[in-house]
Amino acid sequence: MSLQTRIQLFTTVVLIVLLLAANTSIYFIFRNTSISSELNRLSNKSTHILIEMNERPDVSMEAMLQAYLLSDGLIRTVDKNESNPSIQVFTDNAYRKIPSSYHDKYFEGVLNYDDSLFAIVSVPAVNENGEIISLQLIENIDLLYEKIQDLKWVLLITTIVVIIILYATSGFVGRLILLPIQRLTTTMNTIEKRGSFEKIHVASESKDEMTKMAMTFNRMMTKLENSYLKQEQFVSDASHELKTPLTVIDSYIKMLKRWGKERPDMLEEAIHAIESESRRMKYLTEQLLQLAKEEETLEYEKEVIDVAAIVERTIKRLEATFTHAIHFINHTGYSYVKVHEESFVQVLVILLDNANKYSDDDITVEIIESNGHVRIAVKDKGVGIPESAQAYVFDRMFRIDKTRSRKTGGTGLGLSIAKKIVEQHDGRIILESVEGMGSNFIVVLPKLEV
Repeated sequence: MSLQTRIQLFTTVVLIVLLLAANTSIYFIFRNTSISSELNRLSNKSTHILIEMNERPDVSMEAMLQAYLLSDGLIRTVDKNESNPSIQVFTDNAYRKIPSSYHDKYFEGVLNYDDSLFAIVSVPAVNENGEIISLQLIENIDLLYEKIQDLKWVLLITTIVVIIILYATSGFVGRLILLPIQRLTTTMNTIEKRGSFEKIHVASESKDEMTKMAMTFNRMMTKLENSYLKQEQFVSDASHELKTPLTVIDSYIKMLKRWGKERPDMLEEAIHAIESESRRMKYLTEQLLQLAKEEETLEYEKEVIDVAAIVERTIKRLEATFTHAIHFINHTGYSYVKVHEESFVQVLVILLDNANKYSDDDITVEIIESNGHVRIAVKDKGVGIPESAQAYVFDRMFRIDKTRSRKTGGTGLGLSIAKKIVEQHDGRIILESVEGMGSNFIVVLPKLEV
């Protein structure tokens, strides 16, 4: 059973139950109220008769009852020791045969006689001889019951009509509610068949749940498309990077097979080229594996360190192999952060190595504190990064100048790895660069109060 059918049936059944309960309540309340009102009217009239009997003892009982004769019924008295009425006044001679019985207490109810309904009220009274009798007022209420029956049929017909309208309306509402879901299903089927990244058309910016679902789906598809394009670019770049050294190695192997034994100079050149390209392939593979690894910086592996001490120690280790001097400026004294030390050192090495490769002058490393964070800035005075390329420098395999990167041994993966590590430590990397004047990479980490 489809969801639309289930919604239609469920809403229809629930509304039918509520409608039947409401109409049934209306019917019984109206019927009981109408009958109670009629019985109360007869009871009030019997009270007036009793009062009149006490105030006017000189008037005969029959004359008294005749004065209060009902519009369509009878008034009678029933003696205690006799089953037949002693006095009766009536509007229809047929009412004389309505069965009678003595009641020594107040009694009211509805009786059925000769396919007619009568309201009856019986009250104890004292006759002219001082005997206790039962004064009974009986009135035909067929007209009242006809109105009650008319109401029953009106409610029944109304219920049937409303049920039909409810069923049709619930079907329309079900289709209206499920329209975004049907669009989503159609879009997903299109994606499955074509392998494309289709989106759902959102007609309005309403805040209902279905529109939010469609907008969430569209955002998800945008992210998936971007991720797919980046992955495709990554695979393409990685394939290109691996293809080049493999081609060089294959070419030198073929040359060695043909002339290696005859030309020692070519043998030396080939060995050197194969060794160089092999090292490049190994480095590139290690970088790719590092980037593809799952998060391994677990919470229990982190420790509280003095960031200034680690930075200073890393600078001293690298400075001996760098072509440019590194100036370290510490504005904080002691600044503590909770990090995985090896990963943090790897970020410093990546940033300092990039600064050394592309800088034309000395490198500056500066540590400052700001708003509960520690900021480690690595500044170089190189060619800088064009503004159009700054949004992509942390993407995998992205390089501004591939020729220059090949000469410096870059793979375009270092900054991606650094960004991932910093984010694992609840931090972020900020790039500030002006083309022709240099770049400033700032690592921002939460400061730990010790």
